[in-house]
Amino acid sequence: MKYILIFVAGVTALLVTLLVFSTFTHLFDNRTRSGHFDIYATPKTADSVVLSALYYKRHLVTDRLNDYSLDPSNPDRILFSSDDVFHGARGLCGTFLYDGRSKQLTQLRRWPAQGGWSPDGKSILFEPASNPSVRDLATSDEVNLTGLVSAKEKGKFLELSVFQWSPDSQRLAGTLRVLPAALPSEFDWDLVEITIAPLGVQYLATLRGGYPGWTTDDISWSGLRLQSAPSSKHGSIVVKPPEGLGWTTTPPSRSVSSSERPHLPLCPAVER
Repeated sequence: MKYILIFVAGVTALLVTLLVFSTFTHLFDNRTRSGHFDIYATPKTADSVVLSALYYKRHLVTDRLNDYSLDPSNPDRILFSSDDVFHGARGLCGTFLYDGRSKQLTQLRRWPAQGGWSPDGKSILFEPASNPSVRDLATSDEVNLTGLVSAKEKGKFLELSVFQWSPDSQRLAGTLRVLPAALPSEFDWDLVEITIAPLGVQYLATLRGGYPGWTTDDISWSGLRLQSAPSSKHGSIVVKPPEGLGWTTTPPSRSVSSSERPHLPLCPAVER
C-alpha cells in the first residue's frame, strides 16, 4: 500500500508539473526562436484563432503578438505589435520596441503597425507598402515619405511603396504609381531611390505591366546606389523624360504626419 501511495503521489506531482509548464511556458505550443526571444503559437483547431505569445528569457512580453522584427544588430532588441485590449494596464496594444537587456519597453504607435529594421539597426521603416515612414531611433525623428512627392494633375493621387533598404541604410528602393491609371490592368511602376539624409527622391526607370511591378529581382545596389535591371519578366522597362512623369518632388501643401492615422482605430491610452 505504501508503494502504491508513493506511485500515485509521483504521478500526481508529474501531472501538476506538466500542467504548470503548459500554462506558463507554452510547453505544448509551436515554438519559434528569434535572437534571444521565443515566440509560442497555440495549435490551430476548428473554429479557433491562432494566438502567439512573445517571451524574452522566460519573461512574458505579450500574449497577443501580431507581428515582430528582430534588430539585425542586437539579438536582445525587438520591434513588435500587439492587440491585447483585454487585460487593462497589463495588456499591450500598439507597436512597441523592447530591449531585453534593459527591460525597457517603448511604445512607437498607438495601433498595431507593420515595421522593419534598417540593416544597421538605427532606423525603422513603418508600413512600407501603404504609408511608408522612417523613424530615427537615436533622435526619435520620423518622416512620412509620402510627403516627398505629389501628383502633377488634379484628380490624381500617388501610391508610394518601399521594398528594400540599401546595404548602408542610407537609401531606399521604392515604387510610385499615379492613380487612377489609364488602363485598369496595366500600370506604370516608377522606380525611385529615396535618400534619407538629406531627404530626396530620384527617378530611375519605369516598369509597364501588371502586378507585382518591381521586385527585388529587378534591382541591385552598385556602389551603394540603386540600379535597375535591363529587363523584367513582369513587364517592359523604359526610361521616361522628366516631363513624362506624372509626379513631382515638390511637396504637397500639407503632408500628413506619420502619427496621424484617423482611419485606423487607436488602442486605448494607458499610463505605464
